[in-house]
Amino acid sequence: MAAPVHKPVVVREFDAAVHSGRDYRTEPGGTVRATLAGVVVHVDGDQVVVESNAIWHLYRRLSGPTVNQGETVETGELLGSAADSSLHYEERVAPYQAGDHRKPQFDLHINARMRVVAPGDSAVEGAVEPPGATVTT
Repeated sequence: MAAPVHKPVVVREFDAAVHSGRDYRTEPGGTVRATLAGVVVHVDGDQVVVESNAIWHLYRRLSGPTVNQGETVETGELLGSAADSSLHYEERVAPYQAGDHRKPQFDLHINARMRVVAPGDSAVEGAVEPPGATVTT
């Protein structure tokens, strides 16, 4: 599975009691891409939802989505640009309902988390932190 942004750095991991997901560091105007191929099932303002095999991938804080509901997208295809300094990304069991913050039943990133192993460094997919390293969440 691809990351939704270039040089992914997770800046915040949300407690599933509030809602699931994570925020990735972005530059305003930076590209946001599909993590998996699927069908765009929802586009609304700053949000896009792509369904991939009954898993809904939610992208928030987009500026001008470049896809429309009903379109098919491939892994890595452009969805829009980042509206500010972070992109919110979630995976949910379909169907998605606006305002539904149920605890997810899975986490596709559980074995491939994007981790920062030192301040200012890029994250490495599936990296194991060296002893004494800090992880930004």
